[in-house]
Amino acid sequence: MYRALYRKWRPQRFEDVVGQRAVVAALKNQVAAGRVGHAYLFTGVRGTGKTTCAKIFAKAVNCLHPVGGDPCGECEACRGIDNGSILDVVEMDAASNNGVDDIRDLRDETAYTPSACNYKVYIIDEVHMLSTAAFNALLKTLEEPPAHVIFILATTEIQKVPATILSRCQRYDFTRIEPEDIAGRVSYIAGQEGLELSDDGAALIARLADGALRDALSILDTCAGVSAKIDADLVRRMAGVTDRSYLFRISDALAAGQGSEALAELAALRQQSVDVKRLTEELISHYRCLMLAALPGGQGLLAGVSPEEEARYLEKAAALPRQEPIRAIRALGGALEHMARGSDQRIELELALLALADPPQAAAAQPVVYAPAAQTAPAAQTAARPFASAPAARPFASAPVQPQPVQAQSVAEPPAQPVQAAPVTEPDTAPLAGQDAPHWEAPAPQMAPEAPAVSEPAPVEEAPAAPAAQAQPAPATPAGTADAPEPFGPWAEVVRKMQDADPLLYSYLKKSKAYFDGTRVLIDGGKTFRDFIRSNKESRRFIKTLILKTAGIAVPIGPYEPKAAAEAAAGSTAEQSLQALAERGLEVTIQDSEKRPDRR
Repeated sequence: MYRALYRKWRPQRFEDVVGQRAVVAALKNQVAAGRVGHAYLFTGVRGTGKTTCAKIFAKAVNCLHPVGGDPCGECEACRGIDNGSILDVVEMDAASNNGVDDIRDLRDETAYTPSACNYKVYIIDEVHMLSTAAFNALLKTLEEPPAHVIFILATTEIQKVPATILSRCQRYDFTRIEPEDIAGRVSYIAGQEGLELSDDGAALIARLADGALRDALSILDTCAGVSAKIDADLVRRMAGVTDRSYLFRISDALAAGQGSEALAELAALRQQSVDVKRLTEELISHYRCLMLAALPGGQGLLAGVSPEEEARYLEKAAALPRQEPIRAIRALGGALEHMARGSDQRIELELALLALADPPQAAAAQPVVYAPAAQTAPAAQTAARPFASAPAARPFASAPVQPQPVQAQSVAEPPAQPVQAAPVTEPDTAPLAGQDAPHWEAPAPQMAPEAPAVSEPAPVEEAPAAPAAQAQPAPATPAGTADAPEPFGPWAEVVRKMQDADPLLYSYLKKSKAYFDGTRVLIDGGKTFRDFIRSNKESRRFIKTLILKTAGIAVPIGPYEPKAAAEAAAGSTAEQSLQALAERGLEVTIQDSEKRPDRR
């Protein structure tokens, strides 16, 4: 039966372990000096030799003729452990045996002495998968096991291991293996297997392995199934990657502001079945290399790239602004985070690339304008300030509200008269240009002098017979009143952007409405949305961020409750009715039980 290369070439001695010199030296010295502990914890990323070192250590402590801390591999104990005939070395998978009953059985077994070895060694792989109860059941045995028992715990996620377990173990961290060490080991194994592996093929395998020797041997095994002559082109085809020149083509297009070319390159790569998530990770690594190449002395940090690529990185980094790689890494990292949440991978990467195609200064200086269609002359001023909150201005009304005297005269004026209203908005732009005062302070005081100048004619005094039309002209409710909040104009655009970024939140708000009371954006999304948003801080922050990006202001949000507003309005109407009855001479009493008027 064929055995995979990573199993066939698993190291049998400490000397064969690649890239973990510090760990190997410590373990060998303990075995040679007879200072063997009772509990060890090996942690590190996949494929770095944790389980391999645990098995070698288990053989070394039981070897009848150890050589400088290494197992001899020839004695009965070493051969029995290798072929599985000696059961004193137990390898347990905590991912499938993570219950408290499994740990109890293990604890009961420790009471028995080893049958053929000096020590009974328990290797618990992926120990972070144990349940809380299982960890608690292991604590006492792990702290004071019998003298003939050694525990070796291995994990890739050390942060999930309780501190009570960590404090009872000797911890050894397995680092990522250097690409040079991986390439050398892969080339040696390829030679022993009769494969012709080129230097550039070995270097590409080492780079794709990302510090894990097991991954490198798996790639070599895959390529060996196609051809005995393995070069970089074959490795690229079998590993699902292409020539790295496409990374430079994408970054060059983004640097030139040609987003369409970058998207076309992405489409061509997808046509070649390149994984979009893997492509995003490679773009992040590409911009990291550009960032390092731009640093003084950063050339030595460009590990895992060929000399040709290193020269190209140095050339490109010299012509690129230093902040551009940082901006690209953050944008692509955000796209990668959205991909992990289940968003469409291609769309997320396309959005990130289009954002990078715009210069950072231009992207920051272009506010999103949601001005009504009826505003023509003041459109440029409204673009810079979409939320002027002066008492006479309604930010999201269908048409701008002019002072009442101006409306009285505009009936007799020609249609070009609204152009004269431009001076009304001039005071708004002054504080903005000078940045001396907030934009909500200036408009009201400077608008007042305009009213007497417009109301020169005296027809206002000649019409005392119609006080209702003149004295009560439906006063404009300020945008900040709670009784009649204004509809929030940009809300539809906020919800549309939410559809791609957070589909779950969009499902709550796709039919919602929003209102602006001058201070907050009130969201009418129903009871289900109110219950959801009160317990989800991240969603609240996300909605406020979308409002800031869409409308250009940072405002708090809150629930809109029309039922409470209607009850308040109904209460005020009842009070007005009772007052009217009292003014007509009717004696009104309000009963405590029903609070209804009685006529006497």
